[in-house]
Amino acid sequence: MNDITNINSNRSQLSSNQSSSVKGRNEAKQDNQSATSSAEGDRVTLTNTASRLQNIEQQLSNASSIDSARVAEVQSAISNGDYNVDADRIADKMLAFEDFMNK
Repeated sequence: MNDITNINSNRSQLSSNQSSSVKGRNEAKQDNQSATSSAEGDRVTLTNTASRLQNIEQQLSNASSIDSARVAEVQSAISNGDYNVDADRIADKMLAFEDFMNK
């Protein structure tokens, strides 16, 4: 014998799930339309400070970050066996960097 007593409750649950899904899609469409319409009307204005920072950033990106003279000096010292590593200085710099990153 088959139990068919829950057919109506299952149908109402299915109908409820379907209407929730449709409602969610409609809300997503409305949110997307609102975002599109507000984006069309928005404007961005940079302050003088922001404009200066943008110019400085562009100048820095065009500049070389490698000091060729210093590289040649270190290469020469390594080749001649004159390059000394100051372990205490390196440890101090690493600790200072760690403190900076934790703030």
